[in-house]
Amino acid sequence: MSFKKAYLFITEYILLFALASCIGWLYEMICVWILYGYYFDRGVLHLPMCPIYGVGILLLMLVLKRVNHTAGIFLGSFIIATGVELGASYLLEYGFHRILWSYEGWPGSFQDRISLVSSIIFGLMATFFIKVIKPPIDKLFKI
Repeated sequence: MSFKKAYLFITEYILLFALASCIGWLYEMICVWILYGYYFDRGVLHLPMCPIYGVGILLLMLVLKRVNHTAGIFLGSFIIATGVELGASYLLEYGFHRILWSYEGWPGSFQDRISLVSSIIFGLMATFFIKVIKPPIDKLFKI
């Protein structure tokens, strides 16, 4: 791979990471506002970003790179995002003694760690990102 191609590849994926992190931040702000009626900044380092969404979308794009059908992308995203969220909740609680979210009272909740509703939302968000946001960025970077 030439230096120019490597540079474009890395730049594109940094941009995709940042976009997904900002979209995730916006999603969390909206959820807190709707559910609790107040503003609570879920970003990190005073930035409007939740990096878990950036890491998640990069993981999904890597695992689902050969999947082109919208339903397959949704189903794969739904399953992988749910697994990552469940695993992260255990890691944070048992490894760092932190509980950063709870789906108490949400439909289809499992141990208040994951929820059917949130999993569907994550699947829809990832499918939208991969099918609508990523293609014009790919074209911009010509990768």
